[in-house]
Amino acid sequence: MRAIEAGLAESEDLDWKQALPPDVDKKRWEFAKDVAAMANTRGGLIIYGVREDNERAVELTGVPNAERDRQALRSYANGRIRPLVDGLLIEALDDLGENERPGLIAVFVPPSPDAPHVIGEKNALGVPYRYGTDTNWMSENQLERAYRDRFTRRADDRAALTALTDGMVPEIDLENGVWVTVSARPVAPLPLLHTRPDRDHTTATIRDADQLASDLFGHVQERLPILNHLPDNAVNNPRTGLRRWVIRSNHFSSNPQELIDWGLVELHHDGSIAVAIGLAGFTHGTEIARGDDDVTYVPYRLVDAVIADAVAVAAVHVRRLGGVGTIQARAALLRAETTGRLPLVAIDNRLGGGHALSSLYHQVQGSRAVHRPVPVEASFSADDDVAALRGAARQLADDLDQQFGIPGSTIPV
Repeated sequence: MRAIEAGLAESEDLDWKQALPPDVDKKRWEFAKDVAAMANTRGGLIIYGVREDNERAVELTGVPNAERDRQALRSYANGRIRPLVDGLLIEALDDLGENERPGLIAVFVPPSPDAPHVIGEKNALGVPYRYGTDTNWMSENQLERAYRDRFTRRADDRAALTALTDGMVPEIDLENGVWVTVSARPVAPLPLLHTRPDRDHTTATIRDADQLASDLFGHVQERLPILNHLPDNAVNNPRTGLRRWVIRSNHFSSNPQELIDWGLVELHHDGSIAVAIGLAGFTHGTEIARGDDDVTYVPYRLVDAVIADAVAVAAVHVRRLGGVGTIQARAALLRAETTGRLPLVAIDNRLGGGHALSSLYHQVQGSRAVHRPVPVEASFSADDDVAALRGAARQLADDLDQQFGIPGSTIPV
């Protein structure tokens, strides 16, 4: 309402619409064109239910905004724009107060990492973009630059994942064995109206992610609940960091020289997450059959468990911030430079690959030593169901485990 009182003008990233597209194919293409144009530029908002005069908001008229109305808009965009606009959010805005103002539909279009987006059919294809309040079509030179920018963004995305991992390294005790690290970040920016996460958000995210990770495994006896080992005080009272919330396993430490002993979880305000778990803390004091001081042991079931928990944290964190769309994830095994020449050997404490637990760890049958495991990547959607998230977690775990010659991870198919 304040936008109308102020006569807020349309701009490159704001478009007022009085009525929803009628049931006419041409108008559906116009909606797709508007969405693609914003995605190809800097993103923005399309608001349905506001009458404009000379490009300025003058009256709140309202539109039907039930789920079927919003789903129709999604289908217009998804069926006419290639590639799909990742992170497109179509929400109902209702005034539930005494004024009972008519409802609106807000279409949040992120600046797309997959730009340029094409609309059209057969020989009538085009790439729209916003120029001020107008929508124009890209020239050949503009299109060439747009594709070049897309490839640059791909490299930037990978660099950002690596930076999330690198940011944890100074905080963790790499001298204490092997650490599993997982970094993840949403490809599309979060909605413009999202709020900065608070402590309660962070605590709830960890609790919900623990349940989701359990659902990923399906069988409780197969899962090692890593998140459950974090101290309750650390989860209930996360620390403030630079545009992030931080949970440390040594929550009460006041020694400025003390590194994190086994666990670090970071939830960033932009929807990114970073997780680092030291494996030695879970096998400390255990006996290893034919133990060798010249190798470094990796309990591979713990690696799988960390990955499943991290995928769950990433999905829940973005969902709770109102985000949708693709999340990119990177998993790696890290250790100190001083132990970098020792081969890594996969171990397990399951008898014969079954469910019975043994107090004795042994090298996984048929596995081989690895000197420099390669970081692996996967992508999934924040709004994926359990089966799809399980598939993404399994892909990451499989790609790490198979470097040891292990056919597949313990995450179920």
